[in-house]
Amino acid sequence: MPGPAGPATLEEAGLDPGMARQAADGDLDTGWTACTGHDRHPLTGQECQVSFLDCFHCGNCLITRDHLPRLLGLIDALDQRRRELPEEAWWRRYGPSWAAIRHDILARFTPAELRQAQAGKPHDVLLDLVENPWELP
Repeated sequence: MPGPAGPATLEEAGLDPGMARQAADGDLDTGWTACTGHDRHPLTGQECQVSFLDCFHCGNCLITRDHLPRLLGLIDALDQRRRELPEEAWWRRYGPSWAAIRHDILARFTPAELRQAQAGKPHDVLLDLVENPWELP
């Protein structure tokens, strides 16, 4: 996650040149981030089986400026769900991801980067793709 004190390039973030190229080309993109090891989860060593909402807490998660518009759209969708669900249910389902994005990820980008991303925010943020239909409000 490049930011004010972060690496300037993907290679400086610790990626080998091949993986850095894949990341730059978007080949590692998931719903809202990129994954540098979906075939090897850092805790289990197995292929990843978690929701994309859990990616924000994973060591394989990579977030670049290109991901910011989708992340800002996701924050809006999570805020909308917060108005639709009981508070406890919302925190259990979405709170950890919302907190990671709000307090860790977005803080690593400059106000100018966030303003630029806001202008390119998508309307469809793919949240329905990670939901079980019986969990929707």
